[in-house]
This record gives sequence, C-alpha cells and structure tokens, in this order.
Amino acid sequence: MDLHISNRSALLCGASKGLGRACAERLAAEGVHITLSAREESRLQQACEEIRQRHAVRANYIVADMSTPQGRAAILSGCPAPDILVLCGGWPEVPATTGAWPAEAWRAAIDAMLLAQVEMISTLSQGMVKREFGRIVAVTSRLIKDPELRLAMPAAARLGLTGYIKALSRDIAVHNVTVNSILPGIFETETQIANTNQLMAMAGASRQEIVAQRTTATPAGRFGSPDEFSALCAYLCSRDAGFMTGQAVVIDGGAHTGIW
Repeated sequence: MDLHISNRSALLCGASKGLGRACAERLAAEGVHITLSAREESRLQQACEEIRQRHAVRANYIVADMSTPQGRAAILSGCPAPDILVLCGGWPEVPATTGAWPAEAWRAAIDAMLLAQVEMISTLSQGMVKREFGRIVAVTSRLIKDPELRLAMPAAARLGLTGYIKALSRDIAVHNVTVNSILPGIFETETQIANTNQLMAMAGASRQEIVAQRTTATPAGRFGSPDEFSALCAYLCSRDAGFMTGQAVVIDGGAHTGIW
C-alpha cells in the first residue's frame, strides 16, 4: 500500500528504541527522510546507520532531552520544518507513594508529558499550516481511558495533552494538517522485556507465567508487536489519513472495555 509520503521529512522525538524506533523504520520504508532525537547518542547513531543501510533515505539525529527547554531548542533548531512529527517518550519517575505526590513531582510530570509536547506541536504546526501539509502523532497511553491511582500522575498529564490535541486539530484541519494521538497497551519493547525479567526474578516464575499474568486482561492474549504499532502510526502520517484528526486511537489488543 502506497501511503503517498515518499520524500517527505519526519522528526521523531524519543525514537532511539522501542515504539518510536519502530515508527522511524516504518516511515523510512515509505521513503520518508528521518530525523531522530533522544538522549543516548550511541543508540541514535546505530538507529540512523541501520535505517540508511536498509532504505534509500536520509537519516540524521539530534542528541537532546525534549523535556528541557534547552533540549527542545536544540531539536527545533536542528529540524525546524518537518512534514511529519511523531512524539514518543516522556515518562518521568513516579514516586512510589500512591496519590501523595509532592508538587515538584507533579511539575516534572507536566513538564515531560504535557508542556514539552505542546511546545513542539504548537511551534512546528505553524510551518505545516503554511505549507498546507502536516501530520502530527503523539504517543501517549491507554491509561487516559483506564486510569489507575498509582499512575494517575502520568494519566492526568496526558489527558491534558489529549485535550490540547483535540482543540488544535479543529483549528488547523482546513490546512491539511492533522493531529492525533495513539494510546498503546502493552507492547513487546525493550522496556517491557526488562519489566518481565524483573518480575520473573521477584516472583521466581518463568517468562511464560509472567507474560500470562500480564496479558490476562488482554483478549488478544499476548503483547503487541512494535510492527503493529508502527503500521498504525504510518497510516496516520499518510496522505490518505487527511480526514482523520483529533482522535485518540487505542491499540491494546482489546484490553480497554469501553466503547469509546
């Protein structure tokens, strides 16, 4: 399927590994020129080298922490006019004391998972509007539809981002610029593999037992594949998705029990 985005340019933040890395690979396979940003230069360098080897596209990187003003300035300076923006990452440490979080922890969560994304989207969408094409995808979490108290802090910050995306989408859709968010469940990324290994050690259980426990509430009965996630992201970035905007799309193997 031709997504009609060959020779477009994409900026992917927090994309040196995991779902963001998978999205970069999928967009590059569609002929999109890639700029990656994250904090670990070695991972970024490896990702860009692999993308260049597999696909006939440009692949560059920017070492920066998007959660900081300096990091955002570096990213915007290094890639000021992408056609596509994919925002991943942004997960600060959540204190263990459930619900009794200090104000500084809330500020860190809001900076990392709301204000940083809002600045990136609001700044780069202006150029997309002038060029009459843009695709913006923010990767958040299914937690905004199924919040848990122990993770209420990231859920609250990401609900704020979802509200901003919805409001902005209505204002810029006429210029062929779309803004959507993807709400993933559990995917088999490096982070989830590490979590599984940790749970195995703590419980003295096998991988099969831990995975079965973690997927009990998922009708699909398994973790998602990064390739499945990246396929959805690539479609939302395509020319043919121009009539789909302001949506929060859940991809979680059916774990969310609501209709909307």
